[in-house]
Amino acid sequence: MSDAAAQAMFKFFDDNGDNGLSFEELKEGMQSVGSKFTDAEVRNFFDKYDKDKNGIIDFNEFLGLCIDINTNDSEKAVATLFATVDKDNNRSLSHSELREGIAQYTGKPVDDAEVAALIKQVRSEITQSHTFTRRLLEELYAPSCPRRTPKLRAGNVVRTSS
Repeated sequence: MSDAAAQAMFKFFDDNGDNGLSFEELKEGMQSVGSKFTDAEVRNFFDKYDKDKNGIIDFNEFLGLCIDINTNDSEKAVATLFATVDKDNNRSLSHSELREGIAQYTGKPVDDAEVAALIKQVRSEITQSHTFTRRLLEELYAPSCPRRTPKLRAGNVVRTSS
């Protein structure tokens, strides 16, 4: 799960907006996106990842939990949430679908400025992720790929002054 997806999921689960998940918020959030964990399994996850034992899962603790949970289940949960919000089933979320979906699942009204800010943030994170991946691939494969030098055609002579 990407950081952007984890942040969206965390905010979605955080019913009271206090930047922390109680056991009930985690349990209800997981159920709302189609996870089939029992209360005991959710309790085990909660207790394991509440590292500071303060009764709240913060975002960093949530990331650890997300990594531990089967990635396939997390992706299915995000896909289920997306499909529920995508009212016209065109595999793309319009501003209005996103605004209505967030409001429906959080119970909090969302205005166009907040939706635009969320989209801008997600796009930025996707761009950063793509840039990082491209640079990593360039670093990994550049040594094994000879760089091409332009071939000179007849008549195109490069002259240097001496």
